[in-house]
Amino acid sequence: MGPGPSAGGVNSSGPSKRDPDAAVALLHAAGDDREALAEAIAEAAFLDATPGDHRQKLRAARTRLRQLNLAAARADSADRSPHAKAEYSVDDFERLAGQYEKLNWRMVSKPGGATVKPDDFYRLYALHMQAPQATQGDNSSERPMWAERGGLDFEGRARWDAWTALRGTDSAKARLRFVKLFHEFVPAALYKDTRAAVLAPAPAS
Repeated sequence: MGPGPSAGGVNSSGPSKRDPDAAVALLHAAGDDREALAEAIAEAAFLDATPGDHRQKLRAARTRLRQLNLAAARADSADRSPHAKAEYSVDDFERLAGQYEKLNWRMVSKPGGATVKPDDFYRLYALHMQAPQATQGDNSSERPMWAERGGLDFEGRARWDAWTALRGTDSAKARLRFVKLFHEFVPAALYKDTRAAVLAPAPAS
């Protein structure tokens, strides 16, 4: 007598392994969801032994997954800084700290006409406030409320929050973090990435 159904009365093999049409339906249902498509392709692997239209659709799905993975890899590459390195030197801190404000930052509008850097995604204030942490130590100031031109001081409050979050970080670590983050923040945070000129080695005397 052959083995019975698995617990719950469901056969241990998925429906796609019993039905080529169901397997193809899963491939179509996955759409451009890479994870779902990869799972559907794995479920439909038995179609390799089924010559005809079903196998062609499986092969087309594999091609589509490769295309999606390639596009995702390109997008990830675009989000990486071309200035990132394997190692950084704290000796670069003084030179780079004076260049941060000179970069052409993208700005986000806030109520009342205020603008701030797009920090929610890029963590730019975490970069910027490494500098005062390195040179002044822990933040002891009061959190600002109002901007000089009226309205909430979004910029000042963002800086204050980022600096306060670094409490206890020693000077050497803050300097090295600043150098690292200066190299690694994504170019999309700037209207134009001019860091190459700043980061270029100084000419030999």
